[in-house]
Formats: sequence, structure tokens, C-alpha cells
Amino acid sequence: MGGARVSAEGTVGGVTISNVDKVWWPDEAITKGDIARYYHAISPLLLPWMRDRPLTAERCPDGMLGGCFYRKNFPEGNIPVGVPRLRLRAASTGKDVNYLVGGTLEALLGLVRVGCISVHIMNSRVRSMRDADWLAFDLDPSSGEFADTVRAGRVLSKILDEHRLVSYPKTSGSRGLHVFVPLRPGHSQDDVTAFAVRIGEELARREPELVTMEFSKSARGARVYADPFRNSYLQTIVAPYSVRRRPGATISTPLAWDEVTARLDPRRFTMRTLEKRVASGDPWSDFNKRAQKLPG
Repeated sequence: MGGARVSAEGTVGGVTISNVDKVWWPDEAITKGDIARYYHAISPLLLPWMRDRPLTAERCPDGMLGGCFYRKNFPEGNIPVGVPRLRLRAASTGKDVNYLVGGTLEALLGLVRVGCISVHIMNSRVRSMRDADWLAFDLDPSSGEFADTVRAGRVLSKILDEHRLVSYPKTSGSRGLHVFVPLRPGHSQDDVTAFAVRIGEELARREPELVTMEFSKSARGARVYADPFRNSYLQTIVAPYSVRRRPGATISTPLAWDEVTARLDPRRFTMRTLEKRVASGDPWSDFNKRAQKLPG
């Protein structure tokens, strides 16, 4: 994808990126510098999704074939320097976590600098951490077949339509499908999660051979897991336009519902193909204008 050049000193968008020539995708010859340049180019579309939200990053210092881990804690004074932090208490450990707060190019490229590939965001902002801006479903096919996810997504779309809720699909960048519902202010994460559970249960009742709400992987069989818990406090979901650690450097790509068909192949949305796609417009451009209230 086009965008800023990587300088001889390894600077992209004013941020110094170490080891810019380090190959992160050997099969495609994609380097760390290429990822930084992609994020710089896509930042006008990506940064609004990160703005004022605590971030979790998938850190893969050796790229596609190396080990990865999710990083939440970025202590003050550590790289990336100068990016705002928000200290929150983790219920599972009782320890404070210093989350990066997104919204700036420095934060985005600073994550690449420390070896991060994917950016994950919360559905709340720092000013109101218990209120949700959207409802999200994560449809994950246990079969590994994206076609199963498409079938489940189409039924979910119909159910949401019946509740007069406008929804927006995107690829997860892997084998799943994410479905977002933009919300007006005033929805607590608890209420949004409870509503998502009810919709997920309805989906599983209508398509019991296709969809499950079983949390246990062993109990899912080959069905699509409709995960409603991306909406809970401190939970995250991969941001639109984020790179994923998958062959080809696939992108979590916003879609229009008429694209979600049996012919859809999420592997065609990659770091190298997305420029042409976004040049023709953003199918989620009216997302915030369509914010709505959940039915009682």
C-alpha cells in the first residue's frame, strides 16, 4: 500500500521504527517497515476507531512465523514515549494495567515500533469506561470454513433487521466475521452484553446445527460460535483496517452486507490489495450517523 516512505534512518510519519528491513512475512517478503508504511497510509480510516480508546496489541517481534502474545500494559516512560496512558485495575489479577490510549499516529506507529501487528480496541472511551459505543458479535467457525460464518452472519443480520437495528459486517482478518451495531450514548456495557446474549441465543435457536453459544470449544462441534462477550468491560475486538498475523498479511476489512455471500473470500483483503478497495469508498462511512437505541 502507498503512503510515507521509510527513510534511511527508519523513520515513518515522524516515528523512528527500528529494524525496518526485518522480514515479518517470509513468503510475501513483507517487512516491519512495510507494516509501518501501511498503517501510516490507512491512518485516516483507522485512527478514528482508536481515538480515546484503551488499546491491546498483538505483539509479534519476529513476525508471521515467530511467537506472539497480547500486550496490555505499557508502563509510563516506556516506548512509545509521550502517548497517553490510562491506568485500570484488572479484575482477574487485581493489578493495575497501564493501557495505551489511541488516536494519534504516534501511538499507532509506536506500537509497530515495539513489534505489534494487530490493534485491538474496546467499545468504550476513556471518559466513560462503562458505556458502550457499539454492540459487536464475533462469529467464529469451529469448522474453519468461512462459508459457515457467512451463513450465520446472514441470519444474524435478519434478526437484527427484525429488531430494526442497522448492522455493519467486517472480516476478522482471519476466518471469522464481526458484526457491529452503532449505538447512541446511554447504553451500559452490561446492558449491551445482555442484549447480545439474547440475540445470540435466538440465532442459535433458529440455526441449531449451524450456530452455538457454547463457551467450551469441545462442546461446539463444527458449529459457529456466536461470541457476545466482546462487549463486556475491558474486552476488545480487532479494529477495522488492522493487519492480522495471517498468510498474506490479511486485513480486518469493513464490508457492505451485499458483499457477504458464499463467494466472499476474506483472504483477498490484504495489506497489498486494500489501497484499491478503499479508493472506491468506505462501506462504514455512515456508521456514526446511524447510531441507534437498543429495544427494551
